[in-house]
Amino acid sequence: MNLRGGWALIRRSLFSYMSQRGFFWTLTLGWMMAPLVYLFVWTTAAGQGAIGGYEKSDFAFYYLSMIVINQFTYPTSHWTVGEFISYGGFSNWLLRPLPVIYEAIAPDLALKMVCMPFALIMVAVLGLVFHPPLAFSTPAVLAFAMALLLAQFLRFMLAYMLALVAFWTNRADALLGLNDTLVFLLAGQVAPTALLPGVLRRMALVLPYRYTLGFPIEVLMGRLGPSEIWAGLGWQAGWLAVVLLLYRLIWRRGLRRYAATGG
Repeated sequence: MNLRGGWALIRRSLFSYMSQRGFFWTLTLGWMMAPLVYLFVWTTAAGQGAIGGYEKSDFAFYYLSMIVINQFTYPTSHWTVGEFISYGGFSNWLLRPLPVIYEAIAPDLALKMVCMPFALIMVAVLGLVFHPPLAFSTPAVLAFAMALLLAQFLRFMLAYMLALVAFWTNRADALLGLNDTLVFLLAGQVAPTALLPGVLRRMALVLPYRYTLGFPIEVLMGRLGPSEIWAGLGWQAGWLAVVLLLYRLIWRRGLRRYAATGG
């Protein structure tokens, strides 16, 4: 692992993005819109009562947390991987003395460094309006940190693996779009997992999408018991292992195909 080279890539991307930070902050604001819409919908629906055990303040905490966690876990750079493969820029990545995946990791981390402060400021301002509960237990915070890191790795590797399908087709972006749609439906964006209807809830508990976004929030809110937390961490680790195996398979076969066709 060439950590020095990886850090150089991050710095290069960071300097580039900082020069355009106004544009990226505008993008961040756009990414916040869906959670904000559902924040207003669910807090209004809950009123002075509760829906499925969630009160108005719980919905406020849930969706304000989602803004931050979605910004932290969303793999923005994977959309460029397929384009580089399709149009030959991938060849330059192969010539560099770095693992190719660094070319996706570096801009992803740099963009988070640029956009996260803006997202945190916006969430802090909204917190003054909605007054979400801020009582956390130490075990919940520790479990949340573990769940968040696994969610980040899982979401990034899942998207990167799908982007590598561009070795075979120039429509890999359609798979990435489907992936984002499934995250929207099953990861807890439309509604917390506990409020999803039967079939969707069962799908959410089995498929990887909940474990990339909604699960860490549920852990932080203290809505899961110890057995449920350990089961969720197990699902995260299991899906990450599956995705890594598929990534290695697609990478090896795709690279041979790319080399054989000359890009």
